[in-house]
Parts: sequence; structure tokens; C-alpha cells
Amino acid sequence: MASLSGLIATCAFGLASGQSLLSHSWPGHHHHHHPKSFSDAILSEMKHIIAKYGSKYPDLAVSVAWKDESHDISFALQAGNVSGKSITPQDTFLYGSGTKPFTAVAVLRLIDEGKVKATDKISAIVDPYLKAHGKPALAHFFGESINNATVLQLIRMNAGIRDYEDSYDMDKLVLEKGTAFWDIPYAAMNFSVSSENIQGGVKAGYKGIGTGPLYCAPGACTAYSSTSFLVAGLVLVAVLQPSMEWYEFDLGSAVFDNRNEYPSLSFPPKAPSKYLTDATISKYLTTPGQSVSSTWPKATIYEQDPSILGFTCGNMVGSPHDLAKFYYNLFGEVSRADGKRLLSDQSIREMTDFQTLSAGWDAGYMQYGAGLMNIDYRTHRHPNMWVRGHEGDTYGFVSSQGYVPSLKGAYSVVVNVDDSAPMESLTYHLLSIGTKWLGEEVSSPVMASGDGLAHQDQQSKTEVIIV
Repeated sequence: MASLSGLIATCAFGLASGQSLLSHSWPGHHHHHHPKSFSDAILSEMKHIIAKYGSKYPDLAVSVAWKDESHDISFALQAGNVSGKSITPQDTFLYGSGTKPFTAVAVLRLIDEGKVKATDKISAIVDPYLKAHGKPALAHFFGESINNATVLQLIRMNAGIRDYEDSYDMDKLVLEKGTAFWDIPYAAMNFSVSSENIQGGVKAGYKGIGTGPLYCAPGACTAYSSTSFLVAGLVLVAVLQPSMEWYEFDLGSAVFDNRNEYPSLSFPPKAPSKYLTDATISKYLTTPGQSVSSTWPKATIYEQDPSILGFTCGNMVGSPHDLAKFYYNLFGEVSRADGKRLLSDQSIREMTDFQTLSAGWDAGYMQYGAGLMNIDYRTHRHPNMWVRGHEGDTYGFVSSQGYVPSLKGAYSVVVNVDDSAPMESLTYHLLSIGTKWLGEEVSSPVMASGDGLAHQDQQSKTEVIIV
């Protein structure tokens, strides 16, 4: 499953003072009407999703944000009381593999700042850290070939490292024992090379995955792997905070210049000890999630140990508003107020240099850059609707978020059940609504090699709404 957490995207308008956040609860029916604005059209579609899925999932909550030069919009709706809570746009959700772009940005910042080179061998960085913390070298897990893998290959899915979710056996065990501390990076690396996991990929019909500890020699294939991003997390800790254990490290400190710019985003556990008795996901998460998938046990996702979330491949918590803002600031064409961007132009080009996966899950279909999916939402109505972003599918939550070059805007859509249907429907309609309200459909080539998507000039309506 591509975007699994990895053992692994109300009215909020930040455009003027006096504006507030508003949540809406919808009783389960849908009024058909003609929307008067972009935001009205979004809210109408969200009500439709609540009406369609609310009876099946009575604790369903959906939260959506959109940001462009003229709009800063967030809505949250719910079918009823979500475990006794009333959900607002400030509430936080889990994003699973939506964490990966943040990990990639942190690694690319190390490269931009000259702290590592893209071509540095990961074993030279990580092995001394592992030894200092009483762990075996990377070759113990992955074989001697891993010593040829580079820093950039980790976040481009080129290192050949197996995804530990080719079989979901580890996910099942983790969620069954969700209140226990999990030493996730090492547990996942161990499981990724196990016979159970390798056979899981075989049973799933994945191509090009081989039978050895790696899918392929580093650089010889491109294969989606949450395990690869866990190793990328160890690179970050080894370079930035080598005395820390992985669970003490705050990924946000490696991503943002100013944490206050994205106040809802956190990356648990960030705990000084794995034995903290009060370390639960609810310390960070405000919206309980419902695990309804047949992939792993059914459960309410709220009081588990945050170590189960998957460290740097799946542990981000936040609001859609801050997710949309992150993508807009990262890829938007409007200059930041402070004149600074998180990454150099070269690193942005690296993120958006998409290659089709050649092995493992979704091989031959998914296009991946550096911590970034090129998500295809094309239809006959908008043939070039591609998103540079990431989807997330984790225990109790699914999400989609990213930047839409053809609309010059960014979005996040998240729901608190791990059924992808409501999220996919809502995302598709959000982009359709954007096409209608924000500009004409585009007709030029979809991709430009090395630069991701073609940029289009669009006209946006200015819309200021005070709730």
C-alpha cells in the first residue's frame, strides 16, 4: 500500500483581522444548490461527502484547506460527534506517508547547507551513529550492497531498500500492541528483509523485487519504500543530533526556519525517554481516527503510543491549513514575505524530477521524485490535473495534499477513517471546483523533464470572507 504510515491532507481565513474559525456539523442530507463562490462550492461538496458516508461512518470528520495568492480557506465538517468532540479547522489529523516530503526537505536542506553531499554513502554517516547507540551496521540488515547507497538515493526511492509493508504482518502486530513502545526504525529494517515480508511482495504480484535483502543494487531500480525514509531519518539524527535516540529527534527542527509559521505541525514522539507513561498520540492529535480497514485490526486511533506512527516515514500530525500553507510556500510562484524559501532552486528541481517506479508497489504507474509523488488526477474535463504532493494512508486516516501548478494553489484533504473513497472523491471534486472557479483548463504538455509540471498562467478571483 503506497502511502501507508510507514512502519509506515470550518472556515479559516487568514487574510484579515477579525476573521475566525468555524466548524460545521451536517445532519446527513445534501441540499443541491448553485454555489456562489469558490469556498461555497468546496463546502457544498464536503456536505455531500458527509451525507454519502456519514451513515456508514458515524464518527466521520473531513477537513479541507486551499491556499493560493487570493484564497486562504479551511473547512471542517463532521457527521456527528467524533468520539464526543466537535471538530474545527484547527483540529489535527494524522498524515501517514504525507510525512515523507518533510523528511525529504530536511535531507535536501542538509545538502543545501553543505552538511552532507547528495553522493555521500549513507553507511559512512549512519554506521558510526548505530555503533554509538549499540546497534549493528546497515549491512547487518541489508547486506554489503547497502554500503553503495547514497543520501539522495534514500529519498528518491533509488536505494533498493525493501518496503516493510510488502506484507502487513508487522502493521497488524504493531496495532494489536499499540500501547507499547516500538523501536520502529530497527524493527522495520529487520522486518523488511524477513521471509514473511519478501513473500508478501511475491503474493502481491510486485515486479522486480528479487529475493535478496534489497530489491536491487542501489541505483538499479526505483521502488517505493517507507523503510528507506526511516533510514533517511537516521541520517538526519546522525548529522544533526548524534547523541540523541531517534525518538528524541524533532523532524520539524530540521525542516522549518520558524516553527511558529506552522503551529499545528508536529512529529511525535520527540520524547526524552521511551518509558514515558504519558506518551500517547492524543498528546499531539486532536481528532480521533477510526481504523476500519481489513488490512489491520479495527481500533480507535488516539491513545496508542506515538512510536507506532513510523518516525520519519509516517509520524506527522497537523491541520490541513498548515499543510496547504507548507506546499504553497514551497512551490508557489508568489515570493515569501521574508524573501526566503526552505530549499534552493536545485533542490526544488530534484524534488520534482519525477521517475516512474520500476519495482515493487505501483511499479510502472506511480511517478516519484525526492519525497514527492506526481499524483494523476486527470479526467476528460481537465486533462492536465497533476499534483506535486503526497498521499497518506495510515491507521485511521487517509489524506491527499500538494501543490497544483495548473491552478497555482495548494491544498490538503484528510478524513479520519482509513477508507480512501471519501478522500479520493473529495480531492477529485476539489480540483474540479478549482478548475471551474480559478481559471480555464490547461492544454499544454503535462510534464517537463527535470522540472516536474508545466506552469500555467491562471486568473484567480479575489475572495475575502469574514465568518
